[in-house]
Amino acid sequence: MKIKVFKELCSGCRICEMVCSLFHTGAINPERSAIRIRKNDLGNGLREPIVCRGCGKMACLEGERTEESQEVKKFTWDRKRAEKCTFGALPVFQGEAYHCDLCGGNPRCVKVCTPGALRIQHSKKRAVA
Repeated sequence: MKIKVFKELCSGCRICEMVCSLFHTGAINPERSAIRIRKNDLGNGLREPIVCRGCGKMACLEGERTEESQEVKKFTWDRKRAEKCTFGALPVFQGEAYHCDLCGGNPRCVKVCTPGALRIQHSKKRAVA
């Protein structure tokens, strides 16, 4: 499962940032959120949710001796991993990188996104030959 972003639907309300930080830290602090809303002031003015894409090739973990299945369950990571993310989807605050752990399988940001800019995408299981 991962979060699919439909940036054209984002209203820029930033409730997703607030609920993410509240769920994970117990306080509303968008700086401590794994999702960020980026505004394109020089282009079309649209807002775009930026969140971990759950990509197949996790460049953020390259060169580390870690078990990927365990690391993806963690909300905070070392900031060095953010530097390796090719999508810029690991926000950093006070030395910690914030990684979307899908709220343990029940992403709160998706639940509060009334415009539908954030949706759950279930991964397709590959058939074994």
